[in-house]
Amino acid sequence: MFLLEGNQLLEALSLADIIRKESREAISKLKGMRIKCLMLTGDNHYVAAWLARKLELDDYFAEVLPHEKTGKVKEIQKIYHRH
Repeated sequence: MFLLEGNQLLEALSLADIIRKESREAISKLKGMRIKCLMLTGDNHYVAAWLARKLELDDYFAEVLPHEKTGKVKEIQKIYHRH
């Protein structure tokens, strides 16, 4: 993010998601039980891809708006043959 006053740069700020230790542990346990781990997020593809790589997820779906999430879950269930 950049804070500008007119054309003058006043401040530059970088934001990042922090992955909690508990998240890594939970995903590891689920994968140990042979459960696929997926992420459905409203975040952009770059952030989602980074998180999915770091968490070693099986798949992710990014840029899904709140009103689209129910439909996306149904789509994902068809992909992974769950009802």
